Amino acid sequence: MPGFELFDQREIDAVTDVIKRKMVHRYSFVRTRDEIYKCEEFENAVAQKMGAKYCLAVNNGSAALYIALKNSGLEPGDEVITTPFTFIASIEAILQCGLIPVLAEIDESLNLNPEGVADYITDRTRAIMPVHMFGGCADLDAFQEICLDNGLSLFEDACQAIGAKYHGKFSGTIGKWGAYSLDPYKVITVGEGGLILTDDESLYHRMEYYHDHGHIHSKIIERGAEGKACLGFNFRMSEIEGALGLVQLSKIDTALERMKNNRDRVLNEVGAIDGLKLRNCSDADGEIAMNIIYLLPDASIARKFQNAAKELGVACGNFSDNSWHYARHWEVLRDYSAKLRANSGCNCDSCNSYPLYRPNEWPVTQSILERTAVFGIDVNMSDESINLMIKAIKHGAKTI
Repeated sequence: MPGFELFDQREIDAVTDVIKRKMVHRYSFVRTRDEIYKCEEFENAVAQKMGAKYCLAVNNGSAALYIALKNSGLEPGDEVITTPFTFIASIEAILQCGLIPVLAEIDESLNLNPEGVADYITDRTRAIMPVHMFGGCADLDAFQEICLDNGLSLFEDACQAIGAKYHGKFSGTIGKWGAYSLDPYKVITVGEGGLILTDDESLYHRMEYYHDHGHIHSKIIERGAEGKACLGFNFRMSEIEGALGLVQLSKIDTALERMKNNRDRVLNEVGAIDGLKLRNCSDADGEIAMNIIYLLPDASIARKFQNAAKELGVACGNFSDNSWHYARHWEVLRDYSAKLRANSGCNCDSCNSYPLYRPNEWPVTQSILERTAVFGIDVNMSDESINLMIKAIKHGAKTI
């Protein structure tokens, strides 16, 4: 899956060009850079490719989530409904904004279940943020309807789903904003980087100012002589990463096609096996095929299947074990919420009513994740590795 699988001379040339020109800062030196702005070129190319009006490049996907949340008009103590099965950055970004993450259950798509979200809406709920887990979009039609009916905003954590589609539209372009990650484990990568997409001009400018200390950016006057729009912080992407991103974006279709071909070769050879079910997907054609994810009949069978597959030397995961993506394992979150409940000298309502996250919560999510068997799909896979994965799945299936 990683985008660096496709690194070649083009990435080397792009980085070398930036270094030779000595223009590594995305905004400075307006009089000597010959109007070459690689980050801006990258942003424009992403917006055009994905069908969004605006794109802001930042230094990582976690920052993308934080910046977008911070500038969406929410107030400390407001609640954001999201999923307990996500990378921990989704929750950290909410907390860093002084917001309260409310974790609802998932369904067999492994994404937030829209059917149960209504039970979590309170008078403090302001937004729903589904996470498009492992390259498969959540049921955005359902979430749009829920948000419309309840006066809520829809945000998309698409950090794991750059290039995925939902009914013909790219992930990240359907909610008020969408965030992508460009870290080394994503379909395209710049090492560390993130992107925020939106059609909201006012939101875009707030984020643009905020991500660079409030600078009102100008190509006419030198940096430092510009006006200041607001307080912010430094989440800038460098020109080196912008140049890398341009090359990587040109390869995204190739990467997606190869992963889908590799996945389909495996699935077509394995065929239909009783008790071996692929995860549900709201748009199967739009999934980016970064994994093959099976749901087994029960947890015990899933463990036997996993162990059998591993006997042949093929990595096979079970998502209930995933300590970075599953809230049951996040003792740090439970400790954090307990401290807030204890007030530490604070008597605000948001602290007093902060939820206590317990390790035995989310029983539906647990019952789904403990039945998973997961195989990773790479961009470049040899015939030998594909055939070995096929053998491992068939060997595991004997335990069902």
